[in-house]
Amino acid sequence: MFSYEHLAAYCATFEEGSYSKAGRKLNKERTTVREQIKILEDTFNVELFYIEGKKAIPTQEAESLYRQAKVLVKNSQLLYERMQDAYKKQLEVLTVYHDALVPSSLIAEINQLVRAQIPGMRLNWLQRNRDEVLDILARDTSSIAIMQSKLKSLPEHSFRYINLGTSLHNVYCHSGHTLANTKNVHLDELEMTTQYLSENHHNSNPELFSISTDLRLVSSTEVLLELLQHDGWSILSKSLADPLVKQGVLVEISVNELVNSLRIPLSFYCPPRLEGFHEIQVLEEILIHYAKAGFT
Repeated sequence: MFSYEHLAAYCATFEEGSYSKAGRKLNKERTTVREQIKILEDTFNVELFYIEGKKAIPTQEAESLYRQAKVLVKNSQLLYERMQDAYKKQLEVLTVYHDALVPSSLIAEINQLVRAQIPGMRLNWLQRNRDEVLDILARDTSSIAIMQSKLKSLPEHSFRYINLGTSLHNVYCHSGHTLANTKNVHLDELEMTTQYLSENHHNSNPELFSISTDLRLVSSTEVLLELLQHDGWSILSKSLADPLVKQGVLVEISVNELVNSLRIPLSFYCPPRLEGFHEIQVLEEILIHYAKAGFT
């Protein structure tokens, strides 16, 4: 029979391509990793890796077994974390990470609802790019996230997630821009005109958001909106742009190739170790209620 240690050693070696790197990943000696894999090979009479220099090359058998083994390793890790957190204290501070695709109106409303229903808990709202957030959630003990969904059958990290719906995004420019006076703008016109793009938008999905040959990346949303009032165009969430549209500062551009608003899927992500907290359960209920009422 195999154990968690056997499968963890096998998966780490498969992913890292060497016993030494797998050992560093698991915080074990190289020889320990090799011994765990040797036990698997001897027990089931299979060869999982062959060695070329310092590299451990997976065999065809190893390739076919990896996915199932990885699922078992992840589920074992989740069970271990759940058992560790069987007795929980009250959450007093929670950091909510989000990317640039999350509407500010969502953040403001959720923050107010949480203050009303969980007055003893303080929320920190920090904007980061998606990959950075995933790394933080994997190691931080009191963090959750609301960000763009990128669902995979076997994600890099195991998190509980709730698909909240889609955030609407449109194309905007300032009211005095030549594009504002064009009834139907074609995509090639946008390609030849300065585009201001949030750095986080670019990091999250460059193929979707990067259109112009004259692309200017901006890390601050406040600075981007200020620049947009002088020249160029940008893709913005409808909730962010609407107040400036109502003031006559910005104009939504009708793009011939874009029949409807861009719909960006958003999800709530929670590490398994936080799932049992009462505060997290209340927060999930707030998010689900908000999503049903305000998202599509």
